[in-house]
Amino acid sequence: MKIIDLMDQIKQKPDVYVDAPMHTLQEKRYTSGDLLGTSNSVLIDHRGVMYTLRLTQFGKLILTK
Repeated sequence: MKIIDLMDQIKQKPDVYVDAPMHTLQEKRYTSGDLLGTSNSVLIDHRGVMYTLRLTQFGKLILTK
């Protein structure tokens, strides 16, 4: 069998079928600037527990309890 014939068979028969969900969840997206503004840290209240999101001097984000 020639390679061209094999390629034609592959194109005709997809080997993966994916059922698309009826709906997709929309994620909210924020930039670190949106959250931090001009400060280096922000407090986040998650179910009554306070967390601190902090920007380090090297530009990394750290979330602590």
